[in-house]
Amino acid sequence: MVVQKMKQIIKNWILPPAITKALVGNKIKNVPPPPSLPKNEEIEQTRVVKNRHVGKRCFILGAGSSIKQQDIKKLAGEYVISVSNTFVHPDFGLIKPQYHALSHIIAGHSHLYTEEKFVEWLKEMDNKLFEAEMFMHYGDKQLIEDNKIFEKRKIYWVEYVHWNEKINPPIDPARIPKIWSVSELAVTMAIYMGFDKIYLLGVDHDWFNGPMVYFYDKKTEHKVQPKDEDLTYVDSEYQMRRHAYIFKKYKYLYSIKKNIYNANANPNTYVDVFPKVDYDSLFNERVK
Repeated sequence: MVVQKMKQIIKNWILPPAITKALVGNKIKNVPPPPSLPKNEEIEQTRVVKNRHVGKRCFILGAGSSIKQQDIKKLAGEYVISVSNTFVHPDFGLIKPQYHALSHIIAGHSHLYTEEKFVEWLKEMDNKLFEAEMFMHYGDKQLIEDNKIFEKRKIYWVEYVHWNEKINPPIDPARIPKIWSVSELAVTMAIYMGFDKIYLLGVDHDWFNGPMVYFYDKKTEHKVQPKDEDLTYVDSEYQMRRHAYIFKKYKYLYSIKKNIYNANANPNTYVDVFPKVDYDSLFNERVK
């Protein structure tokens, strides 16, 4: 009894409250991640793609300006995950990506665009994606169904959760750490599908060149066009904080298998998380 009282006195009076709090905080950091969210039938069905492509390689086709310097026709016959508005590329029809990924539409962008604009864009996308299967946020399911979009496509729904940037959970489509860029979702699902090697193209993150720099003209080749006055909050501080989060996420994803490579055409690419490889050399051994 005396010993217990002495321990309590030491805790309350000798150790400063801040130190006690820090010690408790350190213990909390080691607590395993919370259990999965209640099962969702649609998201559960996404699990069928797990390890689907073990032993294969894939290319993630981003919309960055760097792919204007690359011959992406070489991707014909490869596994490709395209994203967002990349379907406007003139060589898209030669590639015919097997998968197409979208970031969370309503939850992430409804403050910038109207639902009508989204519907117009998604319907154009639906007409140009050939047989691609979709990776989409479950929060957009109602929008897609109400407007009869992607009715003939397979959609794999995912859900996002808060990520404290400290606990690195195994990949789970029902608990994907929240994203700032659709490239995060594409890489996450590529790993989940078991690809042995994952190559990034057009994933530039060159925020210092402007808030929206793509291989296409955003004013004429994108149905969803933001107004400049709506992007005044996208300053350098915002972009630096955003990209610090994205790059930390990339490090987490790379740590899983260390099988992600940057095949960006820009020799001075800002993306230094992944090993840099020469794009053209990846096809030297292909049988002509």
